[in-house]
Amino acid sequence: MNKPRARTPWSRRRWVLVIGAVLLAIALVAGVVLWNASRTPAGPTTDVVRATRTDETTTVSLAGVLAPQQQANVSFAVPGTVRTIDVKVGDTVTVDQQLATVGDRDLRNALSLAEAQATAARAQLQTARDADRATSAQVAAARAAVESADAAVAQARDRLADAILTSPLAGVVAAVNVEVGDQVSGAGGSVGGASLPGLGGMSGLSGIPGLSGMTGGSTSGNGATATGANIVVVVPDAWKLEAEVGTADLPQLQAGQEAIVTPTGTSQHVSAVVDTVGIVANAASGQAATFPVTLRITDPSATLFSGSNADAVVTTGTVRGVLTLPGEAIWITNGQPAVRRQVGGTVTSVEVTTGRRFGDRVEITAGLDEGAEVLARRSVVVTPPPRPQFGPGGSIVSPDPTATPER
Repeated sequence: MNKPRARTPWSRRRWVLVIGAVLLAIALVAGVVLWNASRTPAGPTTDVVRATRTDETTTVSLAGVLAPQQQANVSFAVPGTVRTIDVKVGDTVTVDQQLATVGDRDLRNALSLAEAQATAARAQLQTARDADRATSAQVAAARAAVESADAAVAQARDRLADAILTSPLAGVVAAVNVEVGDQVSGAGGSVGGASLPGLGGMSGLSGIPGLSGMTGGSTSGNGATATGANIVVVVPDAWKLEAEVGTADLPQLQAGQEAIVTPTGTSQHVSAVVDTVGIVANAASGQAATFPVTLRITDPSATLFSGSNADAVVTTGTVRGVLTLPGEAIWITNGQPAVRRQVGGTVTSVEVTTGRRFGDRVEITAGLDEGAEVLARRSVVVTPPPRPQFGPGGSIVSPDPTATPER
């Protein structure tokens, strides 16, 4: 007689797996129920719009960098060792105010020598005039020597005056790129309206509208030769946007057109006008041609910052009485633009000819009359239903994975 087989008890791991499968099934069913409950009947996917005649504007978009309208990059016109620095970044200066000086001992010696040579030339001229045997050619040569010596004296005086660096305009010191003891080369002079690279980030200008983001070039220090403009002076209440435009948009731009400038990262909008339009491309070889365009900011109350990026929209023209539709009302049928018209319960497709685009509207040049009603696509925002979440804080708790099964 066979002995009945004893039943093997289930292990804890097997029970955990069974319970987990049951919970997962419950979660899936609950998710389907919640999703079905949250569904709403689908609404219409189109709107009825009407073709209208409006006045539209044509625009060109630009991007560039803000800079002062007036900026002077001044440097010593004579070589020497910087002896004094009389201003600092943020100082307000007037026209011809002293900014810095270099040592002038050699320049003074040169002036003294030139004056001595001029005195000697005059003495020789007088001797030639008093001599009985002096010819007219000798007198003329002596007179020419005096004129040359006087010119040398005037030049020596000008060079001595160049040992003092002065401001060519009234404004604010934006950069001081030399220190006392630096050697300057005397490549000299001032450049008005030029832009000095590296003006973003200068410290010491807080509290001066528009200049708290500027910086100057590095100072050489320890007697090294300073590079770039020695001192930069700007007028902080007059700004411009230096931008570029491509070949396609260039013919649409001309001086005097109105524009709106928006500094990058802000909601500020300031008025401007096109000041200059370049006709010589400045792109590198192999790249698309771009042309320089300058916009002059006309809003006197604008608080701007030199070196910051900005976008601009230039109004290039106005088109009056143009027939337009929203872009969503244009459908592509067999590769051709068309509109959809609904008569009763029937929707028919009608080919149209499109023209220019004005923002979100498209010009209709043929195929549709003013006032005609057509269907336009409606933008639909799909929001997914909430899903059951497992784990801590969720709607369904997961089985404990740390339980140790018995074998």
